[in-house]
Amino acid sequence: MYEKLLNKYAINQLGYVVDDLEKAALAHSKLFGSGPFVHFTPPAPERTLFRGEEVKNTMEVAYGMYGDLQIELIKPTSSDPTPYTVPERKGFNHFSVWVDDFDAAVEDFEEAGFEVAMLMESSGGLKVAYVDCLDVWGHYVEIHNPQPYLVDMCKKIAEGWDGTDPYRAMGS
Repeated sequence: MYEKLLNKYAINQLGYVVDDLEKAALAHSKLFGSGPFVHFTPPAPERTLFRGEEVKNTMEVAYGMYGDLQIELIKPTSSDPTPYTVPERKGFNHFSVWVDDFDAAVEDFEEAGFEVAMLMESSGGLKVAYVDCLDVWGHYVEIHNPQPYLVDMCKKIAEGWDGTDPYRAMGS
């Protein structure tokens, strides 16, 4: 296979915007066998820029596994414009790619004609970009450096899971 933009980076997560995390987790688990989903409220990013403007960006999330693919369910809790609120639609929102060189990956997408819609930075220095691919593919592409601890945690919880209790609070 020859290298193109999207086979250069492996997809490791599918993200969905939902109104009700528990309802969405139960429905996804029932349909796909995914899970169990772990619900928590991540800290707000240190800074979020959406289309060049600073915005408030808070959310609740639930993470689960579908085989080796992580599923992220996102419930926005702020109303400022972000990829979770603009355009106003629920359902599939993005897929995520982990990259070793964040700046080079963003540049690859920009050279292919796509613009960064949102740039976030955590207090720990993690940068996350949401590339606007809506017109071509109907979704965003999330780019960031690897976060194996989060997927490893989800995989560990999913090991030997028998399908019971598909929605859990972090720490339970």
